Amino acid sequence: MEEVPQIRRRRPAVEKKIAEITPEDVRVSLVGKVVKVDKIDYIFWLDDGTGVIAIECEENILPKIGQTVRVIGRVIRNEKVHIYGEVVQDFSNVNLDYLEEIQELEKKILPKLENALVWWLE
Repeated sequence: MEEVPQIRRRRPAVEKKIAEITPEDVRVSLVGKVVKVDKIDYIFWLDDGTGVIAIECEENILPKIGQTVRVIGRVIRNEKVHIYGEVVQDFSNVNLDYLEEIQELEKKILPKLENALVWWLE
């Protein structure tokens, strides 16, 4: 029988605030405003109200100062923690109050749904 090659999957990005990033985090999703851009080193700084973090990215996805973006990326730990931005999305037209309300509801409701599924499947 032929051996099937193993597929490596990336870990899912966990929605976080900058202040909530822990040493265990591998990939995160952050939403905030761009406060500084370095076009030479392809780095920008994101402020989400709980802190500011550097985002390293490719040259073709640098946002503008003041733009609201969502960044999905890997947590890099060198001298300081920063993020390698795999995806940078324009969130300028997103209502951040609604987004935060949805995220809070997910935190409350999803564990209950998961427990109900476990009970249902037993």
